[in-house]
Formats: sequence, structure tokens, C-alpha cells
Amino acid sequence: MKKETILVVDDSPLILEVIGKFLCNNGYETITATHGIEAIEKTFKELPDLILLDVMMPKMNGYQTCRLLKTDPETSSVPIIMLTVKDQASDKYWGMQTGADAYLSKESELTILLETIRGLLEKKQKVVQKASLIRRSSLINAVDIVTKVNDLLDRKLFEATVLNEMNLLIEKGLDDFRATVELVMGTLAKIMDYHVAAIVALDERNAECFFKINHTVSEHYLNEVQEYTMDLLKSQDIFLSPTRGISVLDADKVTQANNEKEQKKYFYNVPIRHVNKLGGMVILAHDISERMEDTEEEFLRTVVKQAYVIMENSWLYNKVKRLAITDSLTGIYNHGFLYEVLNKEYSKAVRDNLPLSFMMLDMDYFKRLNDTYGHLQGDTVLYSLSQILKANVRIYDTVGRYGGEEFAIVLQDTRVEECLTFAERIRKNIEQYNFGDGSREIHCTISIGIAHYPGTDIKNVDDLISKADKALYKAKGDGRNRVCVL
Repeated sequence: MKKETILVVDDSPLILEVIGKFLCNNGYETITATHGIEAIEKTFKELPDLILLDVMMPKMNGYQTCRLLKTDPETSSVPIIMLTVKDQASDKYWGMQTGADAYLSKESELTILLETIRGLLEKKQKVVQKASLIRRSSLINAVDIVTKVNDLLDRKLFEATVLNEMNLLIEKGLDDFRATVELVMGTLAKIMDYHVAAIVALDERNAECFFKINHTVSEHYLNEVQEYTMDLLKSQDIFLSPTRGISVLDADKVTQANNEKEQKKYFYNVPIRHVNKLGGMVILAHDISERMEDTEEEFLRTVVKQAYVIMENSWLYNKVKRLAITDSLTGIYNHGFLYEVLNKEYSKAVRDNLPLSFMMLDMDYFKRLNDTYGHLQGDTVLYSLSQILKANVRIYDTVGRYGGEEFAIVLQDTRVEECLTFAERIRKNIEQYNFGDGSREIHCTISIGIAHYPGTDIKNVDDLISKADKALYKAKGDGRNRVCVL
């Protein structure tokens, strides 16, 4: 049976002699090298079973040598034990980061070295047989090594640049989720020229999917990506409604006509796991059919995962922020945020001498509705009312739930006459609306109170709220289903 061969690399003749004799006495054959370039040459020529590699050497140190050997597919499976006089935690960390299988101090007992060698060789035999290693060449020279080192450095510089660019995106802020997606996916497009990306964000209660369009595609192309994504999610027992939880970013890049020149789509999937549980997913749809090398794919996955973390943080940040300012039942702004907006608009109106109107609305006989149809139906009515209000206001007006069955609207740069017209339209729409379902009709009415600036006795925001509240109570006292202004 052929003895296993160990390459010993060290610039000290004494260490080479001591370790060489020790290994020979324990049944191993040895070959030696005095620097990194010679070590690489002999590794490609002899393909040893294991390498003992010194760190501090001339021409090329052990870290560089280890990185190159572990990166090349012809030598990546050869176990490497790094030996050094350094024994600091940072040195061990760096040694393991270069791909070394073990890191030992030269001061370690030879018995520990022997145990480590035997353990790595046994592990290697279980994973891959030496016969399965196919070398492209039987010899590699110093010029080839320098070329390989330069290629490796170029690739690592590219990887470091991309990852650093990703890290810098965190400093851009997380306030705007859409802008975060644009920045992150734009950086990712420098590595893979995808057409459509699906970003799936998951938490304990919600799932949302965002389709980011990078290049103009047909509606058919987007539909195929969406179907693929939905099928992939279904396989994980995750179901999204076509009308909720799905958003298309850059929808203007989707054309209605099918493009006959569109090539076959290839999907690159990167699942994101949190403690062995699916936490999200990124799917890239592209037209490139060439198989990526393992190292390229590994790097791309690393970048995609880092990109996802940035987007996920922004998604969660905005979700928490949204929950903090919205009403859980209706989805419109809550009392606290409404008051904040009113303060801001009131200060602006005073500063710029602009009109401001404030409306308070209350459901008429809401208790009777709850008693008759139940609280679930009452909640449905409140939700429907909030959607009617949202659909009728201008984009720069603010609708909120003031409390219970009371709602409020802040109308900036709006004179009282305009507010009265708007309020009457809202009142009629709600009076005519059927809040029931197919089996029954339910009709409700509202009372509305209006206050405005500039107005009598309006000196601050609280005066505005108080006056609108009094106007609302007067509308109710005068018979309900009407608008009142004081």
C-alpha cells in the first residue's frame, strides 16, 4: 500500500529536517518546499495528500499560498495545516479565513500535530478519493503561479469592492423602502444583468412580494416570473393574494405586447433562512444560460443575501413606522399622527397666511348598528367608511380615525366654502352607500363638523379641534346626517 505524502513548507532547514524525520517515522512520505511559489509548483506536480504550511516565508507567505491552493479546483480538496510561531486570535482567524483546515502553533506538541494530520486525512478519504482529482496539467511554473495570484487578487478586489458598496448603502438610510430597493438592486445588477427580480419579505404575520423591473419586459414575461414565484412560495406553504401583498416596482417598464425575441428565462433563486426557517427569498429572472462557476455562484449568493438583509431591514423599519402611525382596523392614520399633521399644517397656514380647514365626522346611531348587526359588521362599516373617505380626498389631504366611530380630515390650503362643498359630497356618498352584503342592505349616515383658519377665536390647534368638535355636536343636535360649521 502506497504511503500517504505530506508536503512540508518552511524556510527553516532545521524545521524541515525535524518534521520530515518525525513524519517518516510515523509512516508518511514527505516532500519539502522553502517558500510559497515552490510549494504551489510541487502541489500541482505531486498532488500531495496533505500540506504543512508555514505562515512567514519569503516570496509568498502562507496566507497567500493557502488562499490560492484552496481557490483552485485542482487543489482545493488537499487539507492544509498552517504552522506558525504566531498564536494570537487574529492570526488564527486570518489563517482559517484563507481556507486552512487547521491552524497550529509551532510550539504545539508533535503528538498534537500527528493527531491533527490523521484526523484530516481520515476526513478527506470519506469526502473525496484522490483518484477523483483530475489535473489539467502535470506541471505548473512560476509564471503560471503569478498569473493565478493576479487573477485571484483581481477577483477578491472585485468582490471586496461590491461588498463594500453594499455596506455603504446602509448609510443611505432606511426611511424609503422603494428607494432602498432601487439602490440595492441597482448595485446587484452590476454583477448579474437580470430582467426581473422578485423580493419576498416574510415575518411571523405577513408576507409581501415586490417585483423589481430592471429591463423592459413584456406583460407575458412578468406574468411568467410571477407564476414561478407564486409556485415556489406555495411549495413552502406560503400563499399570497394577487390583489394584496404583491407590488410591481417600475411598472412603466412593462409593455403590453409580447416580445417574440424574448429568450428562454432562467431563474436564480436565493432562499434567505433565519434559524433554519425561511425568512425571505430573492429570485432573479434573466436570459443568460451559461453555467456559473462554483466560486462565482457562491459569491453571488453572498451578495444577494447581503442585499436582502439591507432591503429587509428597510421593509421592517417602514412596517413598524407604518404601524406606529396607522389605525389597526381601518389602515388609515391614527389619532396621534393626525394631531401631528394638523399641528404642522396649522403652523404652515399661520406662517404663509394660507386657509386651513378641519373636519370631524361621526357615524350616526352607530351603537344601534352594533346592537342590530353585531360588532363584526360594525367593524366592516368603519373600514368601508375609511376607504370612502380615502377615495374622495386629494392626495395632499390627511384622513385619520380620531377615535371610536369618529374620523377627521385635514384639508390644507382650503377655504371654508370649498370645505363645505366637499363635506356635502362626502355626506351624500355615504348616505347612498350600501354597507351590507348580497343578502341585506345596510345604510348609514354621518354628521360633520367643520372649523377653519383664519376664523373667529382660532388662536391655536386646540381651538381648531374644539370648534370642529362643537360643530359636530351641533350637527347631531340639529337632527344628524348634516354638515355644520361654526
